[in-house]
Amino acid sequence: MLPDDDVATKVRALMVDALDLRLDPQDIGPQVSLYSPMIQLDSLNLLQLLLAVETEFGGHVEDEDVMEADLETVGDLIELVRRHVAGLRTETPA
Repeated sequence: MLPDDDVATKVRALMVDALDLRLDPQDIGPQVSLYSPMIQLDSLNLLQLLLAVETEFGGHVEDEDVMEADLETVGDLIELVRRHVAGLRTETPA
């Protein structure tokens, strides 16, 4: 499993790239609303972002997990990735 700081850093960088934000990833704090003027997340952007997360971490986020996560802030998104995707990348086959 990746360290928490690495997951947060990668998620913020993916947000900047996938959503074409003109921000420095370090300027996106965990308390920032995903629907704020800074991020402006909508349903299409969320799909693009989740696809980027799945590609980066090599896992899959189920629709039910996204709905249950009640994504409101960047921190919520980071926690969703930590719980459902981030650990998958570092697993080695037995």
